[in-house]
Amino acid sequence: MTVTKWFSIGNITAPSTWIALIIAFVLSYIAIRLKFGKQTSNRFGDAIFYVIIIWKLSVILTDFKIVINAPFALLYFNGGIIGFILGLSFVMFRTWFDWRKKRIDKDMLVALFIGAVSVQAVFQVMMALLNEGSLFVRVGTAVVFVGLIVFIWKNVEQSVSHIVQLSLLFMAAHVFVAAIQPKGLMNPPLLVTILIGLFFVALFVNKSTFEQTDGGKVE
Repeated sequence: MTVTKWFSIGNITAPSTWIALIIAFVLSYIAIRLKFGKQTSNRFGDAIFYVIIIWKLSVILTDFKIVINAPFALLYFNGGIIGFILGLSFVMFRTWFDWRKKRIDKDMLVALFIGAVSVQAVFQVMMALLNEGSLFVRVGTAVVFVGLIVFIWKNVEQSVSHIVQLSLLFMAAHVFVAAIQPKGLMNPPLLVTILIGLFFVALFVNKSTFEQTDGGKVE
């Protein structure tokens, strides 16, 4: 969705993307905590923290001159989509590394996937609610992503054996929504969805992921 509204929070004026993202992170964390427990929600919370902190600090790389001339720019600016992708890439690498080291199991991987889908879905719905635009586009975006999140949460128990299909569904749903939005397929949130979807497809298409026991042993 195109950003059409900005909101004042104290002395800071924030775009609707910030508001939508904060709501998405908070609601998704609460849902993961209630469904999967403290350990998994802590892992998910860590992932959110790393994405945010890298996204914010990456402005040092994307706009070094501004930071040097005005260090407080770190409070107001961020690394944009490049910084967000850097944060997401770090989280994906850490997740893959910990899985290889048997520090996390397939059930936690599934929970992290559901959390990622929830963040994107809530973010898209909030963007549709917070911004102005075509009623068809706003309603279409909300309906598709609400339907996606309801479907995945209703079938959470079967997610382990269908994670690849759900990842493909996640990407396909967003491609459909992006096609009716003003920016079309060339929009940053779709790129994020594709990266997340392909990451989990790459992990779970490997049969050994499914054979991993709770203790981390691969037969």
